[in-house]
Amino acid sequence: MTSPDQDRPADHGSPSEPADGLGGFVRRVLAPGRSPEERLEELLAERRRELDAHAARFDESIADLERREELLRDSRASVERMVRLHTADLEARESELTDFLRDFGERETRLAEAEADLAKRRGELGAVELRSAAVERRERAVTAHEERIAELETRLDAAAAAGSEQPGAGESARLAFVPGLEYRLVEVGGSGLARGETFEFEGEEYVVARTGVSPLPGDRRRCAYLMRGTRRVPSPGNS
Repeated sequence: MTSPDQDRPADHGSPSEPADGLGGFVRRVLAPGRSPEERLEELLAERRRELDAHAARFDESIADLERREELLRDSRASVERMVRLHTADLEARESELTDFLRDFGERETRLAEAEADLAKRRGELGAVELRSAAVERRERAVTAHEERIAELETRLDAAAAAGSEQPGAGESARLAFVPGLEYRLVEVGGSGLARGETFEFEGEEYVVARTGVSPLPGDRRRCAYLMRGTRRVPSPGNS
């Protein structure tokens, strides 16, 4: 006969109790008093539970990877959008820079042309100023000559009035008073000159406006006072 202690299974814990590690599980499975089928079923059940736990962890890992992959796709799409935006902005800025460089080159060309035109105008202005100064000098010279002419005409009128009262007033003039930038006295050959006659000197033709006394002090010869006539080509043998 068996003792009550032998009939009672060993106190290794029931299958419903938590396992005491793999060693405890093996001990429970291999404990006496159980049939091999029961021990195999308990081992398979334990393995199924472990596999289910691993499958659950795998499912969680797969779900986490899917979430991460979705986040990665979203991040990649955001990066691609940012790259496209930055590329478009870069192309726009490059186009603006190209337009600016082209406009800058055109402005430089216009500025160079304006500077060249300004230099040309300055040169023309300098030439105009030089011509204006020359004209002013000539005007002053003409004014001075006119004043001198007026003074000489006054003296000539006085001399002519005085000479008409002197003897020999009807004689031909032996001197000629030639007008110009500077008046000159030249001697007249031949029969002399009378009022209204023409006289050629250095290619210029003059007409005797009047005759009078010589402007030289103590000279008693008559003098013909000329005015310009028609220009001629110089001929040899002029007086």
